[in-house]
Amino acid sequence: MSAELRRIPWRVQAGIYGAAAFSNTMPNMGWVVIPIWLLLQGVPDWLIGITIGCRHIGPMLLAIHGGAVIDRLGARRVMLFLAIIGALTPLLYPITPFIWAIIVLQLITGLVDALGWVGAQTLVSKVMKGDAIYTGRMSFFTRLGLLIGPAISGVAWDYLGPWGGFGLIGLWSAGILFSVYLLPRDIEQQGYNKDRVKSETITLRVLTPKVSDYLKAFKLLALPTIFFVLTMSLLRHLGGGIQASFYGVHLKDIGISATTIGLLISINGAFGLVGSLSAAPMQRYFKDHWLLIFLVTVSILFITITPILNDHVIALMFASGLRGWAMAASLVFIISMIARYAEREMQGRAMGLRVTLNQMTWFAVPVIMGFVAEIFGREDSFYVIGFTAIILLGLLTLWTYHRKIFHKRI
Repeated sequence: MSAELRRIPWRVQAGIYGAAAFSNTMPNMGWVVIPIWLLLQGVPDWLIGITIGCRHIGPMLLAIHGGAVIDRLGARRVMLFLAIIGALTPLLYPITPFIWAIIVLQLITGLVDALGWVGAQTLVSKVMKGDAIYTGRMSFFTRLGLLIGPAISGVAWDYLGPWGGFGLIGLWSAGILFSVYLLPRDIEQQGYNKDRVKSETITLRVLTPKVSDYLKAFKLLALPTIFFVLTMSLLRHLGGGIQASFYGVHLKDIGISATTIGLLISINGAFGLVGSLSAAPMQRYFKDHWLLIFLVTVSILFITITPILNDHVIALMFASGLRGWAMAASLVFIISMIARYAEREMQGRAMGLRVTLNQMTWFAVPVIMGFVAEIFGREDSFYVIGFTAIILLGLLTLWTYHRKIFHKRI
């Protein structure tokens, strides 16, 4: 770690870690309360699926534009605005009786949450230069948020009803607001941040989506290093798509209780705390790209074998824990490598492109897995998606080795 990075004040670190933890946890809290609210409204299952899926449409289409706006205006200003919207929007759910209005709220909250996470990653990349120690700490706090947030949102719903559940989400977004307020106004022009970039003035031109921003973002894929990192990020989320869709359904069908399923997800988050802090020590002994390949393989493998483990809870806990460890550690290397290989003025776009590809995965995997399950059976759908991901990972590994894209670079 350079002398400049060692001088980053703890207040700045706390602000960035807090913003990352609160923003990254928001979708998971919504997964608890929004389906319950839709069920209470009498919404049919097929429309529940569409309504929940709509949350990913905004980030899928506008994450790159949001990243470009963050590059131009500065992450702090954009995140303050997003946090205010994020704190107010959840309070509209309990007074919204129409499904079309809930879908609109889903589009708004999904975009706000995703861009808040893009902003937090951009700060880690620009201010902390993607350093593995700082990125590991950030990943640690995001995992801590994932461990706590969904659990207390369920408690808030059980004891306080819809206003408690959605009110807590609004309060959680206020945590982003508080965290960002801890950051200096000139956070991206501080002395420990040598590559200073002056923020632009807020104008309609800056806020309007530009085709050129999308072209510049996707052109990043022409860089072999960025192509590798973003493809690894996409493959990493294939396993996440399985867990978010048919993981709980399968376990429930074989007799695992909802409480135990919740415990398995919590174990995933708990081991993620360890994974976040283990990344920097591993970096001393192995190169980043080989570590990333190994970790993504582990994360996919231990969700794919879920049907094999049947109802053996201890084995399921072990698999969930290893997956959580690998997911958290791999995030550290993904953000660090983007910070290293993307130009500074393209950091926001690079993070936006990563979120775009991830959201495409989250949107597509449940749909594809559902069709596979209809044709071959639910258990086989785990194997089809999982082993397809591992084959693609193997091809990417061979390409990386033969192209020697990281030769003498890492």
